[in-house]
Amino acid sequence: MTNRLQIPTHAEQMQRQNYQRSDVTSGVMHLGVGAFHRAHQAVYFDRLLALPEGKQWGITGVNIRPQDSAQFARFMEQKGEYVLKTMDSDGTTVYEHIRSIVNQIDGAQTPELVDQTMADASIQLVTSTVTEGGYYLDETHQLMTEHPAVKGDLEGERNTLYAFLYAGLKLRSQTSNAKITLLCCDNLRHNGEVLRAGLMQFLSAKGDQELSQWVSDNVSFPCAMVDRITPKPSPIHVADVQQRFGTDDEMTVMGEDFIQWVIEDNFSGEKPALDLVGVQFVDQVDPYEEAKIRILNAGHTNVVYQAALKGMTYFDEAMRDQELRQYFKDFIAQDAIPAIGESIVDLENYVKIIERRFSNANIGDTVERICTDGYAKFPIFVYPSLAGCYALGKTPVKTIEGIAAWFVYFQKARKGDIATPYHEPNLTALAAFSDDAAGIAAFAKDRFLWGDLPVRYPEFIAQLGQTIKAMQQRYADQ
Repeated sequence: MTNRLQIPTHAEQMQRQNYQRSDVTSGVMHLGVGAFHRAHQAVYFDRLLALPEGKQWGITGVNIRPQDSAQFARFMEQKGEYVLKTMDSDGTTVYEHIRSIVNQIDGAQTPELVDQTMADASIQLVTSTVTEGGYYLDETHQLMTEHPAVKGDLEGERNTLYAFLYAGLKLRSQTSNAKITLLCCDNLRHNGEVLRAGLMQFLSAKGDQELSQWVSDNVSFPCAMVDRITPKPSPIHVADVQQRFGTDDEMTVMGEDFIQWVIEDNFSGEKPALDLVGVQFVDQVDPYEEAKIRILNAGHTNVVYQAALKGMTYFDEAMRDQELRQYFKDFIAQDAIPAIGESIVDLENYVKIIERRFSNANIGDTVERICTDGYAKFPIFVYPSLAGCYALGKTPVKTIEGIAAWFVYFQKARKGDIATPYHEPNLTALAAFSDDAAGIAAFAKDRFLWGDLPVRYPEFIAQLGQTIKAMQQRYADQ
């Protein structure tokens, strides 16, 4: 198999791992081939394929969303090849020709081909990136069986990853009967447990006790922590690659120079030797996961809505704003780190790394992108610091400010009073949060967002309400 992408000019500036695609077989299936997967997991497997131990670990990339089929068609036309552009804070730029996604299937068009591939014993690992909201679990990790997407899947449709996993694993259990590992790569605390909980409830709702037992006996769900800031793909980087290298790549993806993947050592089938290319296999992912979620993800989330209220376009602008940079430092020092407590991670050094990464002006990560999907993010990223501080007898002032900024922002977005549009898949869940006392109270008591915290710490309701009012006044004319 020759390379689909040709690099006729400045080829010496393009890095490419030393392997022939014709020597590669697929041992991984990935559900949800978005920018993050292409800038993260696919990069590690690209490096692994260059080693003798890696040849059977090519990726079969699967699209599962009909709305992505048009773009995925171009990805299939490029045979899964693309250029990854990474930039550090000093402007140093690296270009890599990534070729690890050796097979491509549009599951929205040909779902039966996904099933047949997942059933094949050569597939030892199924990874997934479907975003935080793609698991359809409520605040108690109960599957939302009445959600239209899940309800449709239970009746035989293909809307969520559960439908694809159900059909593929069902066929696998009936044919190859081979053990397999399902590895979630989304930003969820205890993500392997979350995926397992959602899938097992889906199987129960389908009434398939036989497959439930097979999954219990033959499938593992390791937890993992993934990290690389990856902005939404930009035509600027596509044009740069096309002009610099004379190639027709339409799928260029860009990311920061930092990359990390920590995986619980819990594989049912064969385990790829990813530790040879920088992945950490550990007994417990929790300390790494907590540091990342409570510092990086919560830091992003708590700062970004204030950046939107200030009219900023890119996140690095927030880190050059003296007030917001100090807010970030205060949130981490006063709320996040105390709530984490003792950790095997050097948290102070980790914070310095995050601050440097957030300040990277070359990333061009937009405030609009990070504002997306707040309803799914706050319970995962921000709630732990909120609850942790109250449990310590501390008032999480900075965390509450971040929550209040989200409320004020989405009220302005709802009225069209702010430049940064709000993309919220769970918009109906925000309907009760009107811009008045009743709406603020409903927001403060929402169980999906805050669980029973408002009952255990009723002062939270008043504190949040006061902070929202103060922030509304502050940004009344902006």
